[in-house]
Amino acid sequence: MSVNVHTARTPGRLGLTWLTGYGELLRTLVRRDLRARYKGSALGLVWSLVYPLAMMGVYTLVFSVLWRATGPIPHYPLFVLAGLAVWVFFQGSVQLAASSLLGDASLIRKVSFPRELIPLAAVLSQTVTAFVMFAVLIPADLIVVPETARTMVLAVPMFVALVCLALGLGWMLATANVFFRDVEHLIGVLFLPWFFLTPVLYSLEQLPAVEDNHWLIYLLRYTNPVTPYVEGIRAVVLQAHVPGPSLLAYIFIAGPVLAVVGLWVIQRYEDRFAVEL
Repeated sequence: MSVNVHTARTPGRLGLTWLTGYGELLRTLVRRDLRARYKGSALGLVWSLVYPLAMMGVYTLVFSVLWRATGPIPHYPLFVLAGLAVWVFFQGSVQLAASSLLGDASLIRKVSFPRELIPLAAVLSQTVTAFVMFAVLIPADLIVVPETARTMVLAVPMFVALVCLALGLGWMLATANVFFRDVEHLIGVLFLPWFFLTPVLYSLEQLPAVEDNHWLIYLLRYTNPVTPYVEGIRAVVLQAHVPGPSLLAYIFIAGPVLAVVGLWVIQRYEDRFAVEL
């Protein structure tokens, strides 16, 4: 692997030279992550679809058929799959990015290059699995709800904003994990309750407690950074309507802002990574 000499940067000052000067290295890291994930697998990328489809079937059976707790949600299997497509990408991206610097400790100690490339490659490799899920979800949505053809194009910028959200959080957690190794384990513990607080299996409006506590829906929606992306992408790919201005503003501001903050954090501390690792 040939790597250019890493240009020194002032700690705390954002540098974007890796966007143009390290493209080949980034592509190499993404290809390596994909090959490592599916090495020796006969089905390859198909496995990235098996998990959400299996979960969709289980959740539909439990909540819609057996428990009958889904209420008036139409096309519930696709409702769940749309939420899972967002959640599985986000969770996988953040977890892989958070542990990526430790996983590449030997490379960091030996070679000088922008360290933000490693978590970035982890997140970009997850976009491939997300595309596989959306490749199944979108045609199914168009068949079931043809009206979504008018709104579905908005899913593209929303997903880009979601990538920014995952990347920003991944950069920050990867940096923290270098100095505090418990971060990686803490993330694994937090993701389970985080999943159930995200409206993947249900709609916030259908929660019984919301009828008497309307403020609760705003709390659950805007304090959980993933919820607006789940609701926004689901709205345009399945429900054929554009979210309100407050939700759109959250989607297109929160992700990019967090990405900028995460980039600043990792560039602020990257000169200490080789010593800590």
